[in-house]
Amino acid sequence: MSLRCRRRLPRWCRAAARPIPNRSSKGYSAEAASRRAENGAGGMFKALRTIPVIFDIIRDMEEICHNAWLINFTNPVGIVSEAVMRYTSWQRYVGLCNCPISMRFGIARWMGIDPARVRMELSGLNHHFFVTDVFIDGKSCFDEVLDRYCELPVEELGTMKNIMAIPWSSALVRGLRAVPVSYLNYYFSTREELAQLMADYRTHGVRAEVVKQVEAELFELYRDPELHEKPKRLEERGGAHYSDAACSLIDSIVNDRGDIQYVDVRNGGAVSSLPAESAIECAAMITADGPKPLAVGELSPAINGSIQTIKSFERLVAEAAVTGNRDLLVAALVANPLCDSDAVAYDVIDELLDAHLAYLPQFFGCEHERR
Repeated sequence: MSLRCRRRLPRWCRAAARPIPNRSSKGYSAEAASRRAENGAGGMFKALRTIPVIFDIIRDMEEICHNAWLINFTNPVGIVSEAVMRYTSWQRYVGLCNCPISMRFGIARWMGIDPARVRMELSGLNHHFFVTDVFIDGKSCFDEVLDRYCELPVEELGTMKNIMAIPWSSALVRGLRAVPVSYLNYYFSTREELAQLMADYRTHGVRAEVVKQVEAELFELYRDPELHEKPKRLEERGGAHYSDAACSLIDSIVNDRGDIQYVDVRNGGAVSSLPAESAIECAAMITADGPKPLAVGELSPAINGSIQTIKSFERLVAEAAVTGNRDLLVAALVANPLCDSDAVAYDVIDELLDAHLAYLPQFFGCEHERR
């Protein structure tokens, strides 16, 4: 990373750490809309802070290491990837998340087999995808996997640690004919998740504050040069298997392994229901020339609507980040199922822009002055 990036990142980090105001007109809690680091108002503003930094890194890479790959873990990976693919010419980019690899390990555990024998078909977007087929030793075994999934208690399904484990009905899973990533709890069990989030908020504040405290304690532990084991406290941070995913991806690009991994890349027609230039999260063959998405085809009606809605949200936020158009932010939040009112969306956007006055100058020019 260049010196220019090093100078700018601390300013962004301070912006990312700013507490989100919890006041709201019309009786609406900003916590309810802001909880998601990938979607909703929280994910939106995280994207607005992050996209300019990623673009800055790309400009540096174009100047000093144009043959390098940019592997991005920074959430919201879906919106950031959409912005990179639509508003830059940089081709050597891969988004990465730990959800697919965690689900692969989970499926292997349910089926009592080695994860190396498992390959999944993913349909959808970052933190909003469905496992629509599972191959064991190259043979589709999805009916057996669905049966096993519906038999297991929720605590054995491997829900992400920062999401309340809520069991879905076997009717939903069989009706979808898909296994949803656990982040879809926010959409399929909205009422229950919101109740839990509000209880957590009253007890210890938003998760961002909890994570800040965990990280502060971890950095103190890391000051000890004699520390040789992963601290137990790290488990509370989230992000399990990121090191596995990252090292596997780098190894496969460098050594042209041609194995199957789960990444965020340009669609390029792999999912015919989505624009070719949009970002998707999918299974891909990893080569020295980068990931090659495996074809999914047309999305089934059971999952297509949900995916299309969130893709529209991602596209609107990415465009707003580049143009500074605040009206697009309101339209994006209204389109998101986590927001139930135009009035709420306007209030939340207004409050969060106030909180970001020093960090998002593109939204405070004369062209888009506040009403």
